[in-house]
Parts: sequence; structure tokens; C-alpha cells
Amino acid sequence: MGAVSLKMLLESTAVAEINVFDFDDTLVRTKSHIYLTTVDGEHRALTPGEYAVYDPKPGDAFDYSDFERVQSPSPITHMLLKLKYSIRNLGVDNVFILTARGAAEPIRMFLEEMGVSGIDIIALGNSDPQSKAEVIKDEILMRDVKLVKFYDDSFKNIAAVKALRDDPELPNDVQIMAIKV
Repeated sequence: MGAVSLKMLLESTAVAEINVFDFDDTLVRTKSHIYLTTVDGEHRALTPGEYAVYDPKPGDAFDYSDFERVQSPSPITHMLLKLKYSIRNLGVDNVFILTARGAAEPIRMFLEEMGVSGIDIIALGNSDPQSKAEVIKDEILMRDVKLVKFYDDSFKNIAAVKALRDDPELPNDVQIMAIKV
């Protein structure tokens, strides 16, 4: 009986699947902008979608202050339903938000208004696609994950996470689905 209990305990530590959701332009659209000042003094306001494909130039300065709150949110209903479905099927511990934003609390407040609570929100405070990939890699290694579903609107983030498939540090049996929304 003791060996069976130990076996069950060891099996329960492996997480079969995690679902990872970006926030901006994946779960919600907002009126938030990234304000760009170029080295020659040009000022522009970029939407999150424009910023996702923008190729920064030396000397560019960015102002992310709009992302300290969720400004004029418009939920992306089918993705919020997918988030809720994931939580219901996998449990709140196996679903999380991974955002370039620097503050989790405004996201938490918005999600609670949408009926989602208790979910982990990882606010990176940077927009480097490799940062998202590293967080997912760490989750795979720490939790013995076998399937990752990653939902994001940025081709750069999708590519960085897909590249984990070739990471020699990850087990060969890990499946990574990076889904562009």
C-alpha cells in the first residue's frame, strides 16, 4: 500500500498540460498605447499590435505608462471563454497569464470583473519575446509539463515559444503548441 501511495504521489506531481495566455490583444483590446520617441525627435503612439511588429532602432525611447492600468477594455469574448474553459478543465494552477506589462494588479482586477479569479499573472515588465519563452521553459522543467498551449497575438512571441521545441534542455516528449490569435 505504501508503494502505491508513493507512486500516486509521484505521478500527481507531473502536470500533463499548461495553458498560457497573453493579455493585450489576446484576451482584451484596450485604448492603451506605447509612446515612441525616436532619436531624431519624432513622437508616435503605437497600439500593442503595432508595437509587436515594430523593429526598435538605436536611440528609440518608449513610454509604457498607459499599461499601468487596463484602459477602456473591450474583452475578446471567445478568448475569455477559452481561458475559463481551460481553468475549469485543467485547474487554476495550470493556467496563467504571461504579459509584457509590468503590473499584474490591473490585469487581476479586470479578470475578476470578468469572473476569473485566483489565476497567476506573470508581468514581465519587458517585451522581449525570449523572456516569455524562458518563463515557459522554466515551467516545463519545474513541473514536468508534457503539453503547452500558448496563446498570443505576436508573431515574435509565437516564434520564440515555438523555438523551444528544439531546445536540447527540454524532454523530447514535450509538445508545444504556440497559437496565434
